[in-house]
Amino acid sequence: MKRHATLFFTGLAISFFGSLAPGTLNMTTLHISAFDSVAAALWFAFGAVLIEMLYAALAVTLLHRIKIPSSWKKSAEWTFVFGLLAYGGFVLYSEFFNAPSPTLEKVSFSGSAFFFGMSLSFVNPFQVPFWMFWGTLLKQRNILEQHTRAVVIYTVSAGSGAFLLLATYAIVGGENRLWINAHQFQFMVFYGSVFLLLGLIQAWRNTVGNRNRSGVE
Repeated sequence: MKRHATLFFTGLAISFFGSLAPGTLNMTTLHISAFDSVAAALWFAFGAVLIEMLYAALAVTLLHRIKIPSSWKKSAEWTFVFGLLAYGGFVLYSEFFNAPSPTLEKVSFSGSAFFFGMSLSFVNPFQVPFWMFWGTLLKQRNILEQHTRAVVIYTVSAGSGAFLLLATYAIVGGENRLWINAHQFQFMVFYGSVFLLLGLIQAWRNTVGNRNRSGVE
């Protein structure tokens, strides 16, 4: 039971903080809440989360079917470090050198907000590699096991974290849309810096761990 709880809350945290930065889905949720209604924004979030859960289940299923060479497993921790540093660096580069001015406008869509959320989430190309990346790390640390119950828990945790974040944008963000739009640059700089710091901390931990193992040997 403790192992399952660890997997669930780890997946929830990954999903929540991974979706925290202003992006297509959460900013669309914000704008629907601001210009339509909170209910429409929540339905949009629900549709988007269903697709993310499907992608998370697909990613972890593929991960379990792929045989990773033992030599690659040893470098998984450093791959994680590179991913954190690369993502943090990309966020900062985008903000300082390629950031558009924040805009606030009504999101136009036909049909229900629920199906609009599904369609917008469906065309997001980063969800499968995102969940495979984190699944590899959790599998390496024996948090994600190779059985159906673990896949279900991982999938539900992915949906729970994403919906919690999008619901927060829908309920709280609508009334604060002007402040959020005005402070996107500062928020993204902070967000990217956090990932860079996490990457540096993990690199230090890996280096210390390798030295300790070498000393034991």
